[in-house]
Amino acid sequence: MDLFYSQYFKINKLALTVYGLWPYQSEIGRIINHVIFAVTSFSMIFAMNVYFTIQKAAGIQSQINAELKNILETVVALVFCGAGLVKCMILYNQRNQIKKLYERIAADWEKLTDTSERDILRAFLLEGRHSIVITIVYAVPAFCLFICVEFLPRIFSKESAKHRLHSFPYYYKSMVISENTYDLQVCVHLMVVIIYVGFSYLCASATYISSVKHVCAFQRLRNAIVYRKDSRPLKELIEDTSVIPNLIKVIEMHKEALSTFNDFYLSYRGIQIIEQVFSAGFFVFEISALTTIAILIFDLNYHQGNPFQMMRVLLILSVFVLYLFFMNWCGEQTIQSCNNVNAQAYNIEWYGISLKARVFVLMILRRTLKPIHLTAGTIMILSMENFATILKTAWSFGMILLTTQTSVRNKDPIFFGY
Repeated sequence: MDLFYSQYFKINKLALTVYGLWPYQSEIGRIINHVIFAVTSFSMIFAMNVYFTIQKAAGIQSQINAELKNILETVVALVFCGAGLVKCMILYNQRNQIKKLYERIAADWEKLTDTSERDILRAFLLEGRHSIVITIVYAVPAFCLFICVEFLPRIFSKESAKHRLHSFPYYYKSMVISENTYDLQVCVHLMVVIIYVGFSYLCASATYISSVKHVCAFQRLRNAIVYRKDSRPLKELIEDTSVIPNLIKVIEMHKEALSTFNDFYLSYRGIQIIEQVFSAGFFVFEISALTTIAILIFDLNYHQGNPFQMMRVLLILSVFVLYLFFMNWCGEQTIQSCNNVNAQAYNIEWYGISLKARVFVLMILRRTLKPIHLTAGTIMILSMENFATILKTAWSFGMILLTTQTSVRNKDPIFFGY
């Protein structure tokens, strides 16, 4: 479809294809890409998980307690990789729904013949594309810089072997090819997995943002129709029913936007359809984000006074916060777009139009009285309020973790505070 080769969906297509989620790629290609991602992610999860299992089996509990900071940082990597893998698997199981989602977007695009209406849709899709580009432009260099800051001093230091067992990340030693290239192997392995998994978050958000922007664009189109007036004074329309066709069109568009893609599962409305595809994955991310942000806030406060370590932690913390922000920001826009239609309908001086037309205005007001919203696992409503709540809760948990530790830093300048 030509639409999906345009600037609006080019990133979506690329991201979904890499993970075997693009609806129009071959079945074999889809399976191969998905398996490669799953194996790559699991390799790092296995390498870090086995270490903890062996330590526990060996009964080295006192050593583990003494290295809580490094353990928690390894947990962040585990949660990050695990959540990305789970989200991608959920989307893989929803691949048929994703296909129908994109087919309906293409069909809705073709329905719009008015240039001004298409311009509104383009503006919303471009705004969504800019959000995705901002995430890529910031996240990829942040991940790379974090890995370089963490491992380059070790790779070029002869003393690195002394610190391997007590540094991030904990790594299963039997997977190391050569002791001489230990740090280089862990560095390359971690960088490949983090960037690979990081893009899996992007492939979910790209489709999610595009779908939400599509809904919001149709809400804006309804706003424009409601606001549209005849050139005559409104009071002259008191007994005129010429305004009724526009109001009927608003109601039909509202029904279509709520069912967003109306021939896809007729028993569901559109926002619920988007929820069906993304809700479970976003619930996994919200929980993992709460966990990782809390640990990183602990780590940030633990390293107060050490600019090098604080910069290292801030790089990853800001990526999580940025992604969490865009996810909840789209949810907030969904709520606001419905509220805007309600306010616009109320402010068209409905009390001055005919009784017949007033019935249709009332229908619009009633339909938009309860804001539509997106949820994560039907538990948390995606909104800026939810975003603030997660940050506040994560800060509280981070401070609780901080009370369990005394800041004792290694003064060795080679390892910058380890």
